[in-house]
Amino acid sequence: MHLVSRLASGIAGDAPVASGQSRLEVDIVESVREVCRDEWNHVVEHASRGSVFHRYEWLDAVEAGLDRTPRHLVVRKDDNLVGLFPNFVAPLDGADRAPFRRLTSVDPGFGGPVMTTDTDAVLSELLDAVPDMLSPRTIVHEIRALDPSYVRYNTALQAHDYVPNRRRCRFLVHLTRGYDDVLAGMSRSRRRGIERGRETDRLEIVEEPVTWDTLERYYRTYEQVMARIGTDPFPFRFFEELLDMDDRLLLVTARVDGKYAGGLLEIVDEEQSSVHGYLSAVPERYFEHHTSERLYDYVIRWGIANGYDTYDLGTTKPDYENGVFRYKEGFGGQAIPTLVWERGVSPVWDVFAAGRSLYLKHVG
Repeated sequence: MHLVSRLASGIAGDAPVASGQSRLEVDIVESVREVCRDEWNHVVEHASRGSVFHRYEWLDAVEAGLDRTPRHLVVRKDDNLVGLFPNFVAPLDGADRAPFRRLTSVDPGFGGPVMTTDTDAVLSELLDAVPDMLSPRTIVHEIRALDPSYVRYNTALQAHDYVPNRRRCRFLVHLTRGYDDVLAGMSRSRRRGIERGRETDRLEIVEEPVTWDTLERYYRTYEQVMARIGTDPFPFRFFEELLDMDDRLLLVTARVDGKYAGGLLEIVDEEQSSVHGYLSAVPERYFEHHTSERLYDYVIRWGIANGYDTYDLGTTKPDYENGVFRYKEGFGGQAIPTLVWERGVSPVWDVFAAGRSLYLKHVG
């Protein structure tokens, strides 16, 4: 554990601490395992913007399963943990082979600072400490926030040289409306797909226990689907590490004529009362049976039955001509921007960001 600073709450620099005032201590943590699991998760569960992706188990799975270098920030007040800011060193988005890196909070998943008390002081301390975590090859710090209310921190972030980026969006299906209203809000093609999928006795949808065997079988199909779309899959080791949070996973699979036909691996977010559509793995040959629509329909029903507020269909490009965008839009969800802030810390970042903007302008 590396000490970054020890400052009085609400007092800048080395000013003396008045009697009765508490001190904030900010540390860089080089593994989530340096902190007690219960202590870490207590902050996540009691912070208004905490999510499943802030939890100890998720961060531990990313550390161990993806070999990402952790650079987490923690804040203590009177020796009590009151703030967290998880981060990982990762390849530049869209430039995996570049010699430079980004510090991200967090990917995969979502991050951002979470605090249980003294929000202004703790947030300021966390943002001030970010430069201490950067190596010479790290050219940008990125925050990917899940809760839309993170926008409340926009002024503070911009004061620390963060720039908003709105290149992605997500679709939220509001489950509190009830199933009939959710179904009525879908496009005609999504409703028809669900109805036709129900009419055939060839298709069966099954919720499975999350075990090594069921994940391994799901992973084989997931690998095939990723190969078809030209995307590198996560290593199976990451899935193995997720078994430590099996109570936060929902595995729904399909069978066509008794044969395994892929499924959905969803993340259950108790903190945000949401089900996250995390990984979809349905081979193309089963599309004609409306397998995907029935799988999503099952998760919607499951979320309503278990009292969750939203079903998050996941991140997509905000482009109505994009096939994934149109497919998810068909489920009647609310399109919301994915909140991302970037803080360039090197002239190299300015060149990279300019090139990215030029590329996106031409590809749409």
